[in-house]
Amino acid sequence: MPTCRRCNGEVVQKSRLRLVSVGIAMLAAAASAIWWPILVVPAVLLVMIGSYLIVWAVGGRGRWCRGCKRFDGV
Repeated sequence: MPTCRRCNGEVVQKSRLRLVSVGIAMLAAAASAIWWPILVVPAVLLVMIGSYLIVWAVGGRGRWCRGCKRFDGV
């Protein structure tokens, strides 16, 4: 199991393709939910979470350190 170079904590590896696909699905759901005024707040949350997943997959290469809570753990 890989360890973090900053804190020697455990690094979790997730599928990059799955992270990107779920992120895009959340952005698409937010785009369709924005038409109803009552769903604006959940749509904003979907945009934030979907964007986070895409950044994690692309920038963090799907890796996450459980110790120091950073993307680039390896």
